[in-house]
Amino acid sequence: MSTSASPATADLITGLLVDRFEVDPAAIRADARMTDLLADSLMVVEMAITLKDELGVSASEDDLRGLTFGEFAARVDAARAG
Repeated sequence: MSTSASPATADLITGLLVDRFEVDPAAIRADARMTDLLADSLMVVEMAITLKDELGVSASEDDLRGLTFGEFAARVDAARAG
């Protein structure tokens, strides 16, 4: 499995984090833990729902809790590619 996402996928997720969850763009780095970017469990649930609605990608709360931004973006990228 690749550990890097396409720039387009990373940009989409960054946009969601900044626009919907008011995450500081400077905090979004490949090595940033998703749990650091999504400050509480409600944000984690909302992000999972948003990914499904906006990108058609299912992401578990465990994915969002256990991965870095880079790992998560790569997983979303792979899911979008089919």
